[in-house]
Amino acid sequence: MRLKTLLLATLVSIGSFNASAKEGEKLVIGASAPSVLTTYYTAKANTVSAVKTALQANGFTVLASTTPLKGLSVLTITNAQLQKTNSFLATLNVLVNADKEVRVQNPSYFGAAYLQGAFKYGQFSDTLKSLQKALGELSGTKDEFALDKLAKYQFMMGMPYLNDTITVGEGTDLTSKLKGNKYVAYSLVLPNGTTLVGHNLIGRTNKFLKKIDASDNAVILPYQSMITKDKAVILDPKYYLALSLPLLSMGEFMKIASAPAEIEKDIKRTFK
Repeated sequence: MRLKTLLLATLVSIGSFNASAKEGEKLVIGASAPSVLTTYYTAKANTVSAVKTALQANGFTVLASTTPLKGLSVLTITNAQLQKTNSFLATLNVLVNADKEVRVQNPSYFGAAYLQGAFKYGQFSDTLKSLQKALGELSGTKDEFALDKLAKYQFMMGMPYLNDTITVGEGTDLTSKLKGNKYVAYSLVLPNGTTLVGHNLIGRTNKFLKKIDASDNAVILPYQSMITKDKAVILDPKYYLALSLPLLSMGEFMKIASAPAEIEKDIKRTFK
C-alpha cells in the first residue's frame, strides 16, 4: 500500500508540470508571467575570470568562487535587490561549465518558492537585466515547474515543505565560528540582521550529483544555512534538492537517498 501511495504521489508531482515552457526559450524581461518557470538560465560559455569581471561591472558582488565538482566553478553573487528579501534568495549561484555554458539560478523561480505570498512575478526584473548585461542572452532549461505550485512546493506526499527547516547549530556565538572556517565559502549579513552562510561540503558528498547525471546543476551548491540570533537552520535537503532538480524521478531520488543526511552532517561541522 505504501509503495502504491508513493508511486501515485510521484505521478501527481510529474503531472504538475505544464508543457507550455520550452527548453531554450529566450528570457524576455517585462513579458507577462508564464504558467511554468525555468529553474535556471543559460548563457554562452566564458571563462571564470571574464564572468566574474562582467558580473562585478553590472552591480553584483562576488562573495565566493568554489569548485563543487572537478572542472566546474561556481560564483556566488549578491546585490541590494536580492539582499532585501532577507531570505535564502539573498544570493544566486552562477556555474561556469568549461566550454559548455554559463548557468545561473533564476531568481523568479526561487523567489516564487521562498517568498511565497510575498512574491510578485517581475519583481526581480532589475536583477535579471543585470544578469543579461553581464552574461549575454539568457535561455531557459529543461528544468522547470509550474509557477502557481512553487509557493507550496513538496516533492511528494510526506516530504518536507519550505518551512520544515533543520537546526544545524545553536549557541550565542555562532557567527564567531565562521571566520577562517574551511567549511564556510561565504557569509553575508542581511538587512534584518540574519546571516546567510554558504557551506563547502566534503568532496565525496558533492558526488551525489554524478549519481543522477546532474553535474550541470552543480549550480545548486554551496549549500546555505541561515543564522538568526542563537540558531542556525538549513532548508531540508529533501526539499531543496527536489526543488532545485524538478525533473528528479523517484528512482533517481532513491539513488541519492543518503545525500540529505550527509549534507546535514557536513554543515553541522561548521558550528561545532
